[in-house]
Amino acid sequence: MIYLSKGEFISMTSILVVEDHDLERKNLIQMLQALEDVQIVEASSGKKALHLLQQHPIDLFLLDIQLPDLSGFTLAKQIRLIPEYEFSYMIFITTHIYYQLDAFKSFHCYDFIEKPYKKEELLTLIKKLLRGIRQTTPLQKQCLTFELPDYVLKVPIDDIFFIESRLKNCILHTKNWSEQIPNITMKKMLTLLPNHFFMQTHRSYIVNLKNISQIEKKSRQPWTIHFPNFPLQAYVSNTYKKKLLEKTLL
Repeated sequence: MIYLSKGEFISMTSILVVEDHDLERKNLIQMLQALEDVQIVEASSGKKALHLLQQHPIDLFLLDIQLPDLSGFTLAKQIRLIPEYEFSYMIFITTHIYYQLDAFKSFHCYDFIEKPYKKEELLTLIKKLLRGIRQTTPLQKQCLTFELPDYVLKVPIDDIFFIESRLKNCILHTKNWSEQIPNITMKKMLTLLPNHFFMQTHRSYIVNLKNISQIEKKSRQPWTIHFPNFPLQAYVSNTYKKKLLEKTLL
């Protein structure tokens, strides 16, 4: 979870890739980019990795064992000394599989990735870990925070029903109130929301799929989305109807 200036919030899981070989690091990152809601941070040495930990919160570590300055094990030991990373998921990258037992015992690593990487096996493993990470940070505890002219507004993501665009502003409609956020586009707002649960349904609407109570389907007209005990509705244009049904019927 990364807070940016002006209190903006991006709900992403961060992965630190530490690999000194440029081509192998690039290939690994390219594979990981197939994942949704993931921010990838990279380092080519142990010292650079430790420096990055002072700037970025990390959820999952992929560590090459053979680094030019520190060994991957030395790096792992230093990471484990940082309280917030004492039990974080950690995976070692290696061509020497005989290191496994020592790593499991000494550094509580979760698994090994053996070079050369197999994309399908890699993504299956990472997706499993991401599910575990995200289950420990439930959506209702995540917030969007905006710095407005007179005050700072903090909005629990799970409370949002839908977001409506008006001119150069967006209006957040939540369970209890509505609030206008000035000078923010729909495109920018979409980058701040987890796309597992939010999708654009119209050029002027983004909807929280978890909070939909009813979709009113009308032929040759925009569909209407209703929310529990809420007087306002969102709309679905023809462009988004098929995708909305696919997501809501999963």
